[in-house]
Amino acid sequence: MLASRAQYLATFVALLSVLAACSHAGVSRQELAGWEARYVPAPSCRLAVARGPVTTSTNAVARTGTLVVRLTAFGKPETLGYGQLELVPLLPLDTTVHQISRFESTTERPPPFVAALLPGQYVSIAHAFGYEGRTDTLAARAGATDTVTIALEEYQASQRNSHNCRPRGFRHPGERACVTDQIARVLVLDRARDMASPRFRFGIGLPAGDSTGVSVVDDERVCERAARVYGFDASPPRRVVVVEAGNMYVVYDPSEPVALGEGNQWLIVDKRMRVLARMSL
Repeated sequence: MLASRAQYLATFVALLSVLAACSHAGVSRQELAGWEARYVPAPSCRLAVARGPVTTSTNAVARTGTLVVRLTAFGKPETLGYGQLELVPLLPLDTTVHQISRFESTTERPPPFVAALLPGQYVSIAHAFGYEGRTDTLAARAGATDTVTIALEEYQASQRNSHNCRPRGFRHPGERACVTDQIARVLVLDRARDMASPRFRFGIGLPAGDSTGVSVVDDERVCERAARVYGFDASPPRRVVVVEAGNMYVVYDPSEPVALGEGNQWLIVDKRMRVLARMSL
């Protein structure tokens, strides 16, 4: 009987050990490699080019190419007003003339920009008021008229990468959970020093603690746990800066910050990863 109880106790302790190990297990390779499929770039992240027929002729006009460029907003077919477009030849071009073409619209609903260009590749630089600028590569074909639609993102949508036009900065296989590079360290250390001060703690109801010992954490287990809490356990694996400030941690994701209102989330947790504050800064 005693042997059975001892065996049962040993099994129970072993089970607890397994559960504890699972609860502290690192991020799986599937989590690290599988998230990108959820963040497909929107179609408007790419140029839309409608190619026209090529006219064969020996005269000089026919040997030029015409680009009809429409600046639009994401998800809207109308041309944007008060836009600017610059076409700069790439080098080397298959021509000896390197012309730069500049266009500007001064109306709310302008017609498309039309440029007659020597054949070759051009860098297009597009801007419109309230929208993030965009740079692309266009090709002018001899004897052809091609229509190009360039969609611009509203400024805040671009900053948030709302349409996934840029590669996402979540954690990839082979990357650490702890971000310790110099620029990120300085950014979060300065913020953490302010948050660890007695006045700040008192102002938002944080527990009192030592404000002199502030340092960047380089422990993967701590960073992985903090990253999950920072992302509400629902987002892909993150890379975060974790700063130990006395009896609490200050956590921030410099690559994929969580949006809180118009600001980014700064997380404050205690040493057991219990949330003390989620701040929008």
